[in-house]
Formats: sequence, structure tokens, C-alpha cells
Amino acid sequence: MSFLVIIFCLAIQWLSNISGVQYQWRWESKYYSWVQKHFLSLTRGHDFFTLLILILPIVVVACLLFTIVYHTTGQIGYRILSLALLWYCMDVVYLRIIPTGSEDALFLKSYQTIFAILFWYFVFGPVGLVLYVSMSGLCVCLRTQASASTATYFEKALGVLDWVPIRILGLTFALAGNFGAVFKPWLTLLPKGISTDQKSVVELGRAALTGESSVSLQQVVALIIRVLVVWLVIIMLITLGFWLG
Repeated sequence: MSFLVIIFCLAIQWLSNISGVQYQWRWESKYYSWVQKHFLSLTRGHDFFTLLILILPIVVVACLLFTIVYHTTGQIGYRILSLALLWYCMDVVYLRIIPTGSEDALFLKSYQTIFAILFWYFVFGPVGLVLYVSMSGLCVCLRTQASASTATYFEKALGVLDWVPIRILGLTFALAGNFGAVFKPWLTLLPKGISTDQKSVVELGRAALTGESSVSLQQVVALIIRVLVVWLVIIMLITLGFWLG
């Protein structure tokens, strides 16, 4: 059923030209300030407990909300709420227009607003998606509001969450682009440890366009759309395997 939710979400955004990004509320700063005022004095110097205090309540509330919705409205209500959450977090609308900015920024944006979102929703469900989006948002917030050690710790934690989806994205860049140019750096990246940034997305994306006379935003968009199609085919095959198995 997750596959159907993904397809509905993509269709709604693509056909309506409306994504949830424009309605997103930047809650992280106020949330961090409130938690810092009431609880973070207890965790001073212990970044792991700071992470738990900030993330755990969000995940618990998400679990309770989806559990209540499932038991009161059944699968239909659960899937509708999942669809609303996915629509709120994901953004493919910008692929339909001529984007602005740099090619590197577009590669990063595609990972942050499409592929990481799809991975965490499909593999771990709506609660997994809430975990990833919350961690990502708090990382941005803590760069300016928290100590350097706390901000770095959260970036490493986000790097843990990014480890698998970035490598899957890199492999699909190879399948949808220049396979030979991507596969070697992808093999080099594969055994590496946790990274505190997502620059490898840009490196692998640019490698996928090796051989083009010049790299333009339109070519980057075309590559991202091809990769998205590959992801959807893989998700569909996995879903069919579960249904038929």
C-alpha cells in the first residue's frame, strides 16, 4: 500500500503543481528553544541525551497519532494521513518548471526533498519519515542555535540516516546516467564511514552526466526524473514481491 500512497502523492503534486513545501512551518527553532529552557540543562555536555530529548518525543507522538488513527479509522484513515504527511514533506513540483540556482544545489535538493523522503517512507513508514525530516530540520536549526559539538553530533546522526539512501541513489544515478563514470566513484564511496554532509550526492550526480558537452539545469532535471522512474520501478517490484510472496 505504501507504493500506492507514493504514486498518489506524486500524481497530486505533478498534476496540481502544488507541494506541501510552501506550507511547511519552521517549527525547529521554537521547539529547540522550549526544550533548551526546560530540559537541556540536564544534558549539558552529553550530546547523545540531547539528541534523545529532542527527537524521542517527536517520534513517540507520531507513533501514537498513527496508532490512534489506524485503530479508529482503519487502513483508509491511516493511508490518508500517510498521504498527507508525504505530500507535506516531498516536493517534485520544481521539476516541472525551469529551476533556478546551480546544478549542485539542484542535486542536493532532489535528494533532500525526493529520494531521502521516499526511502524513509517506503522502508520505515510514516514514523520513519517523521524521524528523518525532524532530524534534518533540527540539524539546520542547531548550526546557529546550539554549541558546535552538539551541531556536529546531530550532523553525524543525520549522516547515519543518510548512509544507505545516498548509496542507493548513487547506484541509480549509474543506471540512469553514465554507468561507467559513476560506478567507480560509487564503489569508492560504498565502504566509507559516516559523512557529515551530502556532497557525495553532487559528485555522483555530476559523474552521471559525464560525456555531455555541457551540463545545464535542464539536463540535471532530466537525470533526476529518470532516476525517480528507476526508484518507482524498484519500489513497485518490491511491493509486488511482497504481495505475491
